Amino acid sequence: MPASAPVSFCLGLLTLFALPLAARADCVTTRTGATLCSPAQTRCVADRYGEWFCSAAGGDAVLDRHGAPVCGAGRCVTDFYGDVRCSVEKHGSAALDRYNKAVCTSGCTPAKPNSCKALTP
Repeated sequence: MPASAPVSFCLGLLTLFALPLAARADCVTTRTGATLCSPAQTRCVADRYGEWFCSAAGGDAVLDRHGAPVCGAGRCVTDFYGDVRCSVEKHGSAALDRYNKAVCTSGCTPAKPNSCKALTP
């Protein structure tokens, strides 16, 4: 077997598995049966009533301890106290340290309900 055969095989597998990922759309079916797709680079979450809410581009959307959608400019995490904290930086990261305290790119801020937008057609 030529030395390039394993390389070709690996590239073929990568292409095979990458195509479904590239074609993946972030679309949901609402409780009324409508299919809606989220804007690019957003994250969406359904509230307890089945309504969908999305973050701004580069942000995150999660449910708070009461089941209400809250959003942030970057990724969000829920800390030890149940508070949702998000990176203040668009596309920023968020994680919990060993004490379950939020640490974020450029600092953390509380997630806000008014930072979310309803997903509409």
